[in-house]
Amino acid sequence: HISLSQPHAPPSPATKRRSLSNSIILVPPSKSKSSRPDHNPSTASTHKFMNAKVHLQQQGLPFLVCQLVSELLEAEEGNLYTSDKALLSLEEATYDLMQMAADSRRFLYDQPSPLKALESTALFNQTEGELYGRDKEVGLLLDAAARISVRTSSPRPGSINQSGHLGEGGVQTNGWVCECIFLSGHSGSGKTSLMKQLISSRNAKDCFLLQVKFDRNTAPQFALLQSFDSFFGQFLPFEGVDGTHLRTDPSKEKQFHRIASYITSFVDGESFNELCALLPNLGQIFQRPKNVDKRSIKIESIVHSDECNVGVGTTRLCYLFYTIFKAVRSGGYPVIMCTDDLQWSDSFTVNIIAHFIFTVGSSLFFPALEDSTEQGFLLVGSFRDNEAENDGFLMNKIRHLERSQGVNVRRMVIGELSESQINEMLSFKFCLPPRHTRELAEIVFKKTRGNPFHTIEFLKSIIQKKLITFSVKARRWIWDDISIDIQMISDGVLEFLTRILQQLPQEVLQTLKVVSCLGSQVNLSVIEVLDMGQFVPDMIQSLELAIKEGIVEKAGPIFAFTHDRLSESVYALIPFKERERLHKEIGLNLAQCQLLANNTKLCVIAVDQMNICEDANVCLNTKDRSLFARLNLTAGKYCIGAAQYKKAQEYFAAGISLLVENHWSEQYDLSIELYEMSVVASLMGGDTDNVPSRLDDILSNAKSFEDALNSQVLLAKYLASQEQYDFATKGVLAILSHLGEEFPTVLNESQVQNEIKATQAILNNITREKILRVGTMTDTDKLNVMKFMTLLLTVSNFASPLLMHLLSCRMMHLTFEFGFCEDTISGLAFVGYALWQYSGDYPLVCRVGRITESLICGHVNEHSLRARLSPMMISHKCVADPLQATCDYCQIVYQSAKIAGEVDSAMLVGLFYCIASFYSTPDLKALQKITVNFMHKMADNKRIGVLRSTMSYFDACTVLVGKLEPCTIDARIEIKTNKELYHGAMLTQNSFLVHHTIINQMHVHFYFREYLPVVELAVEYKKSAGAKRALDPICIFYEGISSLCLARDVKQSKWRDLGEKSIKAMAHFVQLSTWNFENKLALLQAELHCLDSHYDLAELAYEASILSARKHKFIQEEALACELYGIHFIENRQFEKGISQLQKAINKYIQLGALKKADDVKDFVEVIKQPAHFLS
Repeated sequence: HISLSQPHAPPSPATKRRSLSNSIILVPPSKSKSSRPDHNPSTASTHKFMNAKVHLQQQGLPFLVCQLVSELLEAEEGNLYTSDKALLSLEEATYDLMQMAADSRRFLYDQPSPLKALESTALFNQTEGELYGRDKEVGLLLDAAARISVRTSSPRPGSINQSGHLGEGGVQTNGWVCECIFLSGHSGSGKTSLMKQLISSRNAKDCFLLQVKFDRNTAPQFALLQSFDSFFGQFLPFEGVDGTHLRTDPSKEKQFHRIASYITSFVDGESFNELCALLPNLGQIFQRPKNVDKRSIKIESIVHSDECNVGVGTTRLCYLFYTIFKAVRSGGYPVIMCTDDLQWSDSFTVNIIAHFIFTVGSSLFFPALEDSTEQGFLLVGSFRDNEAENDGFLMNKIRHLERSQGVNVRRMVIGELSESQINEMLSFKFCLPPRHTRELAEIVFKKTRGNPFHTIEFLKSIIQKKLITFSVKARRWIWDDISIDIQMISDGVLEFLTRILQQLPQEVLQTLKVVSCLGSQVNLSVIEVLDMGQFVPDMIQSLELAIKEGIVEKAGPIFAFTHDRLSESVYALIPFKERERLHKEIGLNLAQCQLLANNTKLCVIAVDQMNICEDANVCLNTKDRSLFARLNLTAGKYCIGAAQYKKAQEYFAAGISLLVENHWSEQYDLSIELYEMSVVASLMGGDTDNVPSRLDDILSNAKSFEDALNSQVLLAKYLASQEQYDFATKGVLAILSHLGEEFPTVLNESQVQNEIKATQAILNNITREKILRVGTMTDTDKLNVMKFMTLLLTVSNFASPLLMHLLSCRMMHLTFEFGFCEDTISGLAFVGYALWQYSGDYPLVCRVGRITESLICGHVNEHSLRARLSPMMISHKCVADPLQATCDYCQIVYQSAKIAGEVDSAMLVGLFYCIASFYSTPDLKALQKITVNFMHKMADNKRIGVLRSTMSYFDACTVLVGKLEPCTIDARIEIKTNKELYHGAMLTQNSFLVHHTIINQMHVHFYFREYLPVVELAVEYKKSAGAKRALDPICIFYEGISSLCLARDVKQSKWRDLGEKSIKAMAHFVQLSTWNFENKLALLQAELHCLDSHYDLAELAYEASILSARKHKFIQEEALACELYGIHFIENRQFEKGISQLQKAINKYIQLGALKKADDVKDFVEVIKQPAHFLS
C-alpha cells in the first residue's frame, strides 16, 4: 500500500525518508492457488501482471509504479515464466520505492517527449550534475571545506580548535589552519568534476574561491595570475536597474575593503602599479590608468635599476604573489584554491603555491610575527599521475608538504568507476530501476573500462546513433543490448574520440583543428582575425555547431574545449607534417593583421605559433624573419613587464635565432637590443647560464664605448653575483676611468682617512635642506659616474672596503660640485658608515644617518634604497638609537627588502634583527623560534654565509635556554656550536663569521662567570675587528666586567688597567646613547668600587645599574646586575642580602627564558647555603 499522489513540489530528502516507514507496506505474494483443476497458472499469471500494468497506465499512474506492480505480480509463486526484470525479493522492491520517494520528480513524473527525456539525462549539457561512485571523495572534500570554514589562526569564541575539538556547527577541526588535498588519476577520471562539486557546494558558499587551470600552452604564472584577476573581477562595479553602480556581491563589500586596505598598507606605489598591471581587474577597481605598453620599455631604464640584479625580478614576483594572497586571506572569509592539471605547472609556480601554505598563520614580511586574523585555507590540487614523474618537482613538493608541520595533507587516488557504479549512473540518468540497466552497465563497463569521461562519451555516441531511444509509447528509454554490445570501440579514449570527431562536418572539424593549435581555449577576437576565409568559410558558425555537439563551450568571449582530452584528440587528427604548416599560417595571418600594432597579446599569440615551427628560420623569407625577430623582442618585453622572465628568455632566444647570418652588420640595432634584453631577462629571473656568452657577443661586436656601456653594467652585476668581486671591480673602474674618474689601484688606510677628514669638513653642520639646495645634477657624464660609483660601492664592500670609503667621499664631493641626484643618497649612507669606522664624530654620524633616512622616505625607489643601504644604516643605529628601536627598524627594512625583491638584503637584515634582539629581548625562547624561522628562510634562499652567522646567535641563545623544542629545525640545516663555526671560519678566512663567533663565545663564558676565556677572546676580537663595529660596546662591556672580577680574584694590576679602560670607553658610548649604555657603565663602576673597597659607592652603582636596566627594558642585564650585586654581598658576608639579590636574579633569568642560567645561579645559592660555606 503506497500513497502515489504526485505532489506539486517534492518534499525534502529528509522528510521523504522519515515518512517512508509510514507510507510503504510491502505484502508478500499470495501462496493460494486456483481451485480449478484445469487452470493454467502460467497463462493466468502472465495475463494478470500484463493486464494490471495496462490497467494502471490507463488510470494515469506513473510508468515506474505500473512497472513495479506488474513485476511484483510476475514474481508470484507458481509462475512458470518470469523475465530477468522480475522482482524476486522484497529488498529490490524496497529499493525501487525508496528511489521514487527520494527523487519523485525524476522517477514519478513521466517525460512528455524524447527531447525532454534527453535533457533530463544531462549527458549533452555543460553543467555539472550528480557524480556517481564518488561519495567518499566528495565527502572528504566537503568535510575539509567545513573544517577550514570554522578554523582561523586564532580560535573563534566557542571553538576549542587548538586541541582538535569540535568547532562551530560540530565540525571536527583537528587544529589545522591549512589543509591540502591532492587528487591524482588518469585523464577523464573525474578530478575536475570533483573540484567543481566542491566549488558549487554549500560548504564553499561563504569562502573566497581561487580557481587555477593550468594548460600546456599557457605559462603557469599567467594561469596563477588569471585566477587572482578573476577573483577581483567579482568586485567590479556593475550598473543596477536604477542606474547606480553596484558591486557584484554587495554582501562581500566589507571584506573587499579589508582586502584593499591590506594591499595599500603593504605595498608602495610602484608595487601597487605593478599589481594593477598584472591584475587588470584590480586596476579597474581602483580606476588606475592602464600601464604603459610594455613594448616601449627601454633597456637604459632598467640596466642600472636594482630590478636588474640577479634574481631580483623573480623574487619581486614572488613577493607580489604572496602579498595578494595574504590580502585575500585578510578579507574575513576562508579561502579555497583549486589548482587543476598541476602536471602542466612548473617548479617555480608550485613553489609559490606551496609558500602560500607555509605563510598561513605567519606574517608575510617578518617571520617573527604571528597573524591572528587570517581565516582557514584549503588547497585542492589535481594532476594526472601517469604524467607526473615520481622524482619530479610536483611529487617532491607534495612529499615535502606531507613532512611539514601545521598542515594536513591528504592524497586521493581517483580510480575508474566499477560496474555497479556505472549501473547506478545509468539508473539515475534513464530513470529506471537498477535491475533494468544492469546488463547495459555490464556492456558499458566492458567497453570503457570504467573511465568516467570515456563512459559519458560512449553513452553520447550510442544515443546519437539511436541505439538508445526514448519510447513515448512505453514511456521509458529502450535499447537493444546485442546491438550495443557489437559496437566496436578502441583500446584508448583518444582513439575513441578520434572516431567520434571524424564524424563531424568538415568545416567544424577544420575549425576545431585551428583552435586546437591555439590551445584548449581561444578568445573571440583571435577567431575574428583568423575568420577571413583562409581556413574555413565561417569559423564562428562552426564553433556554434561544436557547442551544440558538446565539444566546445563558450563563456563570455572565450571558446574552450569541454575537456582536455577533446583538445588533444583534435590536435592528434592533424598529420605531423601538416601541424607546422598550420601553425605557420596562423602565425603569419596574425602577424600581418593591422590590429597587431596596438594588441600585444595578439603579438604574443602570433610568435607562439611561429616559434612552434622548428624550421621557422628556414621556411620564412628574410622579411618575415626580421618581422618575427622584432615580434619576439616585443613579446619578450611584454613578459618582462608581466614578470614572466623565463618566458621572456625564450622569446629573446627565438628572436636571436631568426636573425640573418651577418646580423651584427645588417641588423645591428636589433641584435644589440635582443642580446641585451636576453641578458636582462636572465639576470632578473636568476637563470644566468647563457649570460657570459651573450655579453661576450655584445662586447665583441659593439661599435662604440656607448653601445657597450649597458653590457658593461650587466657584466659587473653578473660577476658580483658569482662572487667574482675583483673582476667586477676592475671592470667598473675601467668604465669610470673612461668617464674621467681615476682611483688608485693600491690603497692604504692613511689615504682613506685623509679623504674622510676632508669629507667630514664639508659635511659639518649638514642638513637635509642644505644638501637639497645644491641643485639638481644635470651633467650626463657625471650622472653616469654616480651610477657606476653606486654599483661599485656594493661590489667593493666585499672586494675592497677602503675603495668603498674612497668612492663614497668622492660622491659627496661630486654632489656639492655638480648637484644632487638619486645616487647621492647611496653616497651619503656609505659616507656615514666611513665616518662611523674612522672618525670619532659620532654626532655627525647620527646626523648623516637621519638625513639619509629622510631622503629615502617618500622617494620613488624608497624600498630598494632602504634595502640596499640597510647594512650601513643599521650599524650606527645599534649604537645611537635604543636597541629595541633598532629591532623595529629592522622589520621596516625587511619589509622594504621583500618589496624590492632584495633577497640578500632581507636575509642580512634578518641577521641584524637576531643580533639586536639577542641583546634586548625579554623572551629568549621566542627569539629562539624567530631565529630558527630566519635560518629556514636563509636555507631556502641558499644564503649559507649569513645562515652560519645567524646560527652563531642561535647557539648562544640555546646555551642560555638549555634546550630546544624537538623537530623545530629542518633536517637540511646542520646545527653547529660556536666553537665549530669558529674553526670553520678560521679555515676559510671568513672574518665576518669569525667576528660573530668570538663575540658569542664571549657572551656564553661571561654569563657563566668564566672570566679568563672572556678576556682572551676579547684580544682575538680586537684583531679581527679592524675598524669600529656595532658590537664593540658589547665586547668592551664583557671584557671590562671580566677584568675587574679577575682583578679582585688574582690581585694583578693588568686586570684593573683593562677594567678602567673599559669604563672610559663605555663613558664615551653613554654620551651617544644613555638608553643603551647607562646601565652597563653603572655596573662597570660598581665592580671598580668593589675592587677599591668603596662598598657604599658600589651598592649605589649596583642599584643604579638595576634601575637603569629595568627602565630601559634590558631584562637580561637587569638579571646580571642583580646576580653581581648578590655576589658582592656574599663576598662581604652579608648572606641574607646576597641570597635575596641572587633570588631576584633567578626570577629574572626565568622570566627571560634563560633556564639553564637560572639553574646555574640556583646551584650557586645552594652552595652558599651549606653550613661549611657560612663557617668559612
